[in-house]
Amino acid sequence: MNEYSLVSLDQLDGVRLLNRKDTKYVFNSLQIPELLDRLKSSYKVLSIQNEKQFNYKNLYFDTDDFIFFKQHHNEERSRYKVRLRNYSPSEDCYFEIKIKNNRNRTVKKRIKRHKVDFKKDHLLESEAELLLRVVGFTPQMISPKLSIEFSRITLVDNNFTERLTIDTGLKFISGKDYFSLENLAISEIKQEKYNVKSSYIQTLRSLKIPEMRFSKYCMGMINIYKNIKYNRFKEKQLYINRI
Repeated sequence: MNEYSLVSLDQLDGVRLLNRKDTKYVFNSLQIPELLDRLKSSYKVLSIQNEKQFNYKNLYFDTDDFIFFKQHHNEERSRYKVRLRNYSPSEDCYFEIKIKNNRNRTVKKRIKRHKVDFKKDHLLESEAELLLRVVGFTPQMISPKLSIEFSRITLVDNNFTERLTIDTGLKFISGKDYFSLENLAISEIKQEKYNVKSSYIQTLRSLKIPEMRFSKYCMGMINIYKNIKYNRFKEKQLYINRI
């Protein structure tokens, strides 16, 4: 990525797109070098402290009967993900609620907080208030269910209208249970409105990489919690195994 122009975190904040259209792609991580080479003239790469690839750690919450997972499995029009996220190397931490609304748009509500202790964390008062206001749940109704770790490269187009991420090295952890997808790349383009003319979308099409709805949380859940229902995800699981 040495040939890429750089963008700072402050500059990237202007393209946060907390209300957006997401489009995802899943492919073998061996294709990343060619993909990055094709995009270098149209995109800038996020750089923090001279680093261009960063470690993320998410702690997802759900009810004991996995209501948020079931919302996604049953393809409900309105559904939620509730998580704590730690960004490295900035060490920024957020309590986040991701909402997929009935217009198929992603809306993110979040509160910045101090560093997360993923082994023994609880929700703060302001986070509990956000959870109640947005989801209608109290903190007593949910608990940590799954930790997800991965590495991320973030790009922004030269016009600062879209941003995209490429995630690799996925690890799923719950207590002593562990599962990984080391050879998988999950990429997502975030746009205010879907624009098929995006250089990124056109490049992925030229590489014969199709769009694919994909949830790290749901994929982790079905591989960690073996007795959970996952009929709607079986085809995706088989596709990922082939990759």
